[in-house]
Amino acid sequence: MVQNGTPLPAKLAGPPLSDRDAIADACYRAFASIDQSSEELLQSSVTPDVYTDIAFKVCDGYDELRNKVWTHVNEHVDTVHYLTNMRVSVDTETTARVSFAAQAVHCVLGKGYEADSPKFITGAFYNCDAVKVDELWKLKTMKSTHVWCTGDHSIMRPPNAQ
Repeated sequence: MVQNGTPLPAKLAGPPLSDRDAIADACYRAFASIDQSSEELLQSSVTPDVYTDIAFKVCDGYDELRNKVWTHVNEHVDTVHYLTNMRVSVDTETTARVSFAAQAVHCVLGKGYEADSPKFITGAFYNCDAVKVDELWKLKTMKSTHVWCTGDHSIMRPPNAQ
């Protein structure tokens, strides 16, 4: 189910992106997959063996990332992620590193536009490794260092969690 608008496809129309832009696009696709509930974008942005350590939650592999994080967020939380200060190092023809800062706004699904609805906002730095798979850059590792947060953290808890 796609919500919050229709995302652009994983493969963009027009002239091919440079490697540096295509690597940045993998990061944008990963976070747009959450914000717009697009599993197609998630699949296009990470490798099957992706390792993530984000917001103190570790996932090993695509299935675990999808089941432990992505599905919960998409079923219970509306998000908007802002990525900035992106720096990309293309180390070989098929490997790269990328770092960026991110701010994320989270709210209860469908309640974000209500003025008095609780929000949970975070700021983090990310370091990722990327690999080129069949002409498409994907993230192989994603690690965050969360620096600050404000608001109602309970928004992020799965229903019925203590």
